[in-house]
Amino acid sequence: MSTAAPLSQPLPFRVLLDEAVRQTRRHLKPIYPAVAFPLALTAAAMPLAQGFLFRNVGGPGAPAPSPRLALVGYAGFGAVMVVWLVVYYLGYGALLVGAVDALAQRPISMGRAWRLMLRPRVLGTLLLCAFAAGLGMMLCVVPGIYLGLLFSLTMPVMVEEGLFGVAAMRRSAELTRYNPQRDLDADPRFKVFVIVLVGTLLGWVVGMLVQLPMIVVQEVMLLREVAGGRQPDPGRMMAKLAWIQVPSQMLTMLTQTAIHLYICFGLGLLFFDVKGRKEGLDLEAAVARLVESRFGAPAESVGGSPATE
Repeated sequence: MSTAAPLSQPLPFRVLLDEAVRQTRRHLKPIYPAVAFPLALTAAAMPLAQGFLFRNVGGPGAPAPSPRLALVGYAGFGAVMVVWLVVYYLGYGALLVGAVDALAQRPISMGRAWRLMLRPRVLGTLLLCAFAAGLGMMLCVVPGIYLGLLFSLTMPVMVEEGLFGVAAMRRSAELTRYNPQRDLDADPRFKVFVIVLVGTLLGWVVGMLVQLPMIVVQEVMLLREVAGGRQPDPGRMMAKLAWIQVPSQMLTMLTQTAIHLYICFGLGLLFFDVKGRKEGLDLEAAVARLVESRFGAPAESVGGSPATE
């Protein structure tokens, strides 16, 4: 009867979070600007497009804009929003690629990271993950959240192991379910949930603090219009607010990108921790089986490492 090998211990959660902060600070310069600035510029285009859309909308009693003008405005705003969403998701994927390269001690090339995100196989895999999670969200939300946790390591799998499509998703699910200790605080799914939750809450708080001055200015402008006995003019107000929202949106996106980089390093550290522990035990078990097949005795009997049951 072979003796079970001792389970390698997972990286303590507090250590993982602290190390994610340290790695973020260490690699901020080579990773952050290449994603933060494109995201900030595209985010700044949103209030400008919004101001353009509402510039022909008058106050109460003003004639409605022509259907053609309204259609052009809405189409232009929709196009800007689509561009922003594409850059947003590709940029955050590039952050994760850069984080994985940094943790693997490879040279960091954000140009390579952006090009990798544009590869059809990568885009197809991410769309497949989004479709599966979106389908799960339609089934009472909880299945979508669970599928999102299972597929959270798909991007590191694509970068580090070269798997794509269903194979990458299956490998991510395999790693996130790896919990031989059967402890909640050692479960990769729980760790992913907490990492993303902490980052999301932190992003909301920082975003609110950044947006607060703009909200105050908006309320002051509205109260001045009402106090002066004038009906608020939506078009004029949106045009004025656009120039306030531009720096506010840029600053918000710059801070959000820094927070997301921290999340990426947390996920990257979790990926390498689980991958190393799982593959180490798998290799040990394979060696033990080889020793037993050749010598007809457990590995520890011939001077090897203890075999896995």
